[in-house]
Amino acid sequence: MTYTEHFYLIEDGHGRWTIRHQITDIVAGTILRTAGGFRLKNEHARTMGNFESIDACLEGLYAVV
Repeated sequence: MTYTEHFYLIEDGHGRWTIRHQITDIVAGTILRTAGGFRLKNEHARTMGNFESIDACLEGLYAVV
């Protein structure tokens, strides 16, 4: 299973997305567009890192799930 099979995104306004699990539909985190790229936060709103792309954020989240 890859991150694209595990998660999907819902746009939550300008520069913000909610990440949800494909099977359970539970919130897995959020992505925020920043001046330096994309900030990934987990389901507890803790920053997990800054990434160059949304795909890189999802890969980073998938690596810790």
